[in-house]
Amino acid sequence: MKKVLSLLIILSLLLTGCWDKREINELSFVQGIGMDIDKDKMCNITVQVLKPANLATSSGGGGGGAAAGKPYEVYSSRGVDFAKAFANFNTELSRTLFLQHNEIIFIGENLARSGIYSMLDFITRNPEFRRTSYLVVVTGGTLDDLMKLSKNVEKYPYKEILGMIQNQRNTSSGYVCDVNHFVETLETEEVQPIVGRLEIVKKDGKPQHARFVGAAAFKNDKMVGFLSEEQTKGIMWMDNFIKNTSLVIDKGPKGDKTHITFTVIKAKSSIIPKVNGDDVSFDVKINFESNMTEQDAMYNLTELKMIKSLEDLQEQKVKSEIEDALNAIQKKYKVDSIGFGQKLQEKYPKVWEKIKDRWNEIYPNVKVNVSVKASLKRSGLTSKPIQPR
Repeated sequence: MKKVLSLLIILSLLLTGCWDKREINELSFVQGIGMDIDKDKMCNITVQVLKPANLATSSGGGGGGAAAGKPYEVYSSRGVDFAKAFANFNTELSRTLFLQHNEIIFIGENLARSGIYSMLDFITRNPEFRRTSYLVVVTGGTLDDLMKLSKNVEKYPYKEILGMIQNQRNTSSGYVCDVNHFVETLETEEVQPIVGRLEIVKKDGKPQHARFVGAAAFKNDKMVGFLSEEQTKGIMWMDNFIKNTSLVIDKGPKGDKTHITFTVIKAKSSIIPKVNGDDVSFDVKINFESNMTEQDAMYNLTELKMIKSLEDLQEQKVKSEIEDALNAIQKKYKVDSIGFGQKLQEKYPKVWEKIKDRWNEIYPNVKVNVSVKASLKRSGLTSKPIQPR
């Protein structure tokens, strides 16, 4: 009898049911969440939530249709910290916010400049936040402006931005960073984070659309400045993030003004630290392959000399982007975004132990030698230019 009772008790513990289940009609599905601080240092959270009843019938994008037909609504909340601001949504919404479908966390410029540690602490402690969510710094307007953009192909602004980010990642046209990557970089002593930058474009003072424009450079958890699109691309070359991207040349082999576009199909970078006495330097080597996709000049690609000239032009372009990026992170912002210190520690741990406490002083003046090797593989279906008669 005791054995039977024990078995029944064990089975009853296993059959407790879904104690934490939530009905779908009790949830507000978040499709975009933004965090910022105001002039009073209060934490602000802005969310875009779906309106399922209007989602299927809404026509047009974002706020382009009638207000009643919008498939989303935007709400904001304020608190002494992000946890309190998030909890305050309960006083305004009839449903519980559901975050597990959200893939983007927007960071306001004020918060980025003051430091995002408190935000990271909040989202990494909350199990509903996805650690794979993209991080994006928003400039040129408020988070509320972003959530209510009027010109969109998609039905709601969040979907539009998500598509942009995925395009950036697939074409290596912009820097893409998620929560995991940022936290991992932040916890690595020798590397400083970078986050993609999203700019709100306005017309007559009204937000119209958003576009990615380079990246934001961080020192620890604080944003220290912006990187241009070319500088961002230079960072990505060194970080081995380049794949299937476009490379545009605006001059020909003889210095003539022209326009030639290549697609980079394969790229590899290596960073080699060198130590000579007390001097530390680095060799950055880039090798890539490309195809020509368009030209507005009449270069005959059956000539080996012409192919070599076009490869040289590509090498000059990439080297210029990398040197421009190095000038920004080394001289202007003084942040080791590439992880040169980490490379030095891996290869020369004893040297690193001697200088790690002075690395912030040494790094801005470290010599970096850049070499680039391009290989033009194909010119498409046409090797000889079209000759008008």
